Amino acid sequence: MNFFKLSFMNLKQNLKNYGMYIFSMVFSIVVFYNFITLMFSEQFRQIQDLNVISSLAGVCALVLCLFFVFFISYSSSFFIEQRKKEFGIYTFMGVENNKIALLFAQEGLLIGIIALIGGILGGILTNKLFLMALAKISKVSTVMKFEISKEAILITSLIFLCILICVFIKEYIVLLKADITKLINATNIYQSDNSKNKTLQGILGLMVIVLAYVIILYYKRYNIPFPAAIFATVIMVIIGTMLLFKGFFTFIVSKLINNKNFLYKNTNILSYNNIIFRIRDNNRVLGQIAVLITCCLTCIIVSIATRTIFSEGKESEYPYSIMYEGNLDDKIVQEALNKSDEKVDFKLQTELMYIDITENGKKESPFIFTGNMDFIKYSDVKKVCEYRDLDNENKFLNTQLKDNEAILIIPKNLINAFDFKVDFDLGNRNIKIIDYYAMNLFGFFRGNLPSVIVNDNTFNSLKKDSNKDTESISCITLENFDNSTNIVKDIKKNSNMKPYSVDNFNEDSYNFINAIYFIGLFMSLVFIVSIGSIMYFKCISDASKDKPRFDTLRKIGTNQEYINKSIYKQVGIFFLFPAIVAIIHSTVASYAITNLFNQDGRFSTIVTIIIFSVIYLIYYLLTSKKIYL
Repeated sequence: MNFFKLSFMNLKQNLKNYGMYIFSMVFSIVVFYNFITLMFSEQFRQIQDLNVISSLAGVCALVLCLFFVFFISYSSSFFIEQRKKEFGIYTFMGVENNKIALLFAQEGLLIGIIALIGGILGGILTNKLFLMALAKISKVSTVMKFEISKEAILITSLIFLCILICVFIKEYIVLLKADITKLINATNIYQSDNSKNKTLQGILGLMVIVLAYVIILYYKRYNIPFPAAIFATVIMVIIGTMLLFKGFFTFIVSKLINNKNFLYKNTNILSYNNIIFRIRDNNRVLGQIAVLITCCLTCIIVSIATRTIFSEGKESEYPYSIMYEGNLDDKIVQEALNKSDEKVDFKLQTELMYIDITENGKKESPFIFTGNMDFIKYSDVKKVCEYRDLDNENKFLNTQLKDNEAILIIPKNLINAFDFKVDFDLGNRNIKIIDYYAMNLFGFFRGNLPSVIVNDNTFNSLKKDSNKDTESISCITLENFDNSTNIVKDIKKNSNMKPYSVDNFNEDSYNFINAIYFIGLFMSLVFIVSIGSIMYFKCISDASKDKPRFDTLRKIGTNQEYINKSIYKQVGIFFLFPAIVAIIHSTVASYAITNLFNQDGRFSTIVTIIIFSVIYLIYYLLTSKKIYL
């Protein structure tokens, strides 16, 4: 019997153990194939509004490719660990090491090829559905035809074959150099950790993580560019998380063990005494899992944030049905309204003052005031708040502006990456910006410029001192918000006005944002499936080492219910620690990202964490049940 047939027989016998791995691989390759298809699909590239998605899909495919290197390498190491004793027995029987190494490495390569073929076939079968869903969610009325992308098949095959061959070589070398005595007793050996005390590393990791949080949360205060803050935070969080799991959690568990009242309660003595070794031996894997969960949750949160931009696009651009420069009671406007029979729900006239600001803030700040800015009375903005629910409305209404104090209003679509709390001179006055936040006052009508809110006294004084003329801006909201077309036509026909109206809104300009949302969710699905697989592999691997211990407990009379409770608790702690760390990481990331987009991300973050926790709980229950069965 040749080695290929023997490898195939071993694969059939261990198919149950390989099931989760093959499923994860097939699913990942399906997603990867579909992303690559977006880069080469002619029918998709012809949709002009979604051209940018082809480039984004390439970036996502690159990220997935790097992730697959880690996932496949880790999974192969898991299977080698599981089969080491079998390898040792073959060696003890006189079979040469190089032949057995080739046998097992070939088996891993065969699994990968099967997963690759299944993934490509699955990708081909689901590609039309994928493109249809992407077009549907992007609100593009294009019929997507079934197609087979030769380029996608070739690229997917080459990339995964290269990864599989590299892993094959790695497995062969590892098994070739393995010590036969360790192989035969592999299931009785824990990974060794020769360091006597990792507590200091754990505390150092905690300090690094806290420092990373400070950088991303207060980068504006310290004038750190946002890209630099993001890069530094990601690197520090990864390093800090790995150090955290090296010693901090073992320190916490050891303190619990030293508490005798806690230790001798229920099954704690069995669960916690064992879990401290599990965390110490698996600190690297637990740290990697925490980072993967953080990536997964952050990916979802960013996707939802982009989706929110789409859903708020119309309101952001056109907060009112009609806006124009002039008086609210303009005769031509009133005649157009009366002719249309449209009822007015709200109308407002506000006074603005254009002021050219060319001076830098006195405090060091990356933001420079240049060009015209709108100065608005506090009382006029307060009138808007009585009708519309504005972002940061409560914050605005609770602020009592003193003379020469101001609030800077940032348009919602402007990236909030700078600290705008600065002073600047205006004539003989020093205006101090005491706060800044996003508030959609006039949409894009004012050229998307920031606005400065001052109290009425300061506004009148600036008007008098600078001899600036003010301009009236009128806003009208119809009960049938979108029915402004005929009114605007009449106004333009009978005057030189240039009304800014909702009938000009182009929803297609936001199509690509919905596509980004869709792709982001697909990326997160890959992370979720892989996280479950890795945790499943690791727990099953550790369970094989614990099996003799549980058998001994049964022999001395310990009932199965007690052992099952211990298993559930032990696996639960193993699942819980990386999840807690990742949820804290992603909550901080969510705050930073949604704040950058001028959004309140609390609700979306809570919902994302709850949904992930439910899926993660299912993985935990399935893994625990598999262990004690």
